[in-house]
Amino acid sequence: MAGAGPPAPSLVDIGTEVLQWLALSVPLGVGMTIAALAMPEERGGVVAKRVRTLALPAAVLVLVTALVKVLAAGGGRGGAAHAGLLAALQIGGLVLAGVGLVLVWRRPSRPLAGGIAIVTLLAAFVPNLPFSFTLNGLAHNLLTAAHVLGMQVWVGGLIVLALAGLLGRIRGPEAETSRATEDWMQVWERFAIAAMCSVGVLIVSGTWLAWTHVGTVGQLFTTPYGRHLALKLVLVLALVLAGAYNMRVLIPKIAAARRQGEDRSTFRLAVEHFPAVVLGEAVVGFAILVVVPFLRGSARTEADWPGARPFDLTVLGSGIALVALVAFALWAGTRTPVAGAEKPVRTD
Repeated sequence: MAGAGPPAPSLVDIGTEVLQWLALSVPLGVGMTIAALAMPEERGGVVAKRVRTLALPAAVLVLVTALVKVLAAGGGRGGAAHAGLLAALQIGGLVLAGVGLVLVWRRPSRPLAGGIAIVTLLAAFVPNLPFSFTLNGLAHNLLTAAHVLGMQVWVGGLIVLALAGLLGRIRGPEAETSRATEDWMQVWERFAIAAMCSVGVLIVSGTWLAWTHVGTVGQLFTTPYGRHLALKLVLVLALVLAGAYNMRVLIPKIAAARRQGEDRSTFRLAVEHFPAVVLGEAVVGFAILVVVPFLRGSARTEADWPGARPFDLTVLGSGIALVALVAFALWAGTRTPVAGAEKPVRTD
């Protein structure tokens, strides 16, 4: 008879965990967009200025989450002896990020925005600080942290850019269309690289984490943990396919329109159509965050299977081979020319 899994999370549990994910992802999206993806405001950057208007609501989100964690006396990983320290460190990181967002909202500053991004990355890493220095313990903590940070960069960027694009639709067309087009084009190209790196990290770390929790393919359909993981994998695959469409179709189409001098087509693709696509991706990313609280326990335990073998040199060798394979596949995917990219662009 299959073993019993942990109880399903309550609506409060789901809401609290999604709130925490958003509090770690949205400030990162704001920070990295202003600091690295978009043109600086002093050079006429349109996207950075628009994203900066999101900094104040993002600060409220972060500070409310910090307060919730204080009231809940945050648990966290690392054992009872370290739980209080980890919770305090993460709460401190959230408060710093919240204060930084308020300052960025008041005055544009790329270094400060970069600091916000770094602080939120560190705050997300805190629950996975290694206190057990065995090879298996280190691998589990570091790969879990890599998985969390990869999803944080990807989903945080999607949500912030989707909101920025939606804000533009509400406020109407840009006065400086050529500047807006150039700015958004730079953002899409740079974020595509960040998203591609995140995908690589998620594939490698997710493969190991899935293997530790799922013993057979059948357990993806016969256990509660497996079914929730399968749903998450479907959603992640949808994001990967959407990202591939962006990189292989939309970005080359925008570049081709620019080379052909089709300013109107370039503007419609980069400033109007692309943000709509990213908004759909952000909705899928949010759905992934809702599924994550259900990933408790292990399909192996629920199916009365033994645990996965410890992390050893054989597993390390397989991981290195997987990293090399994923890196090559992502590199090859960016190098293969897109058929028809140079054809005249039509947007009607």
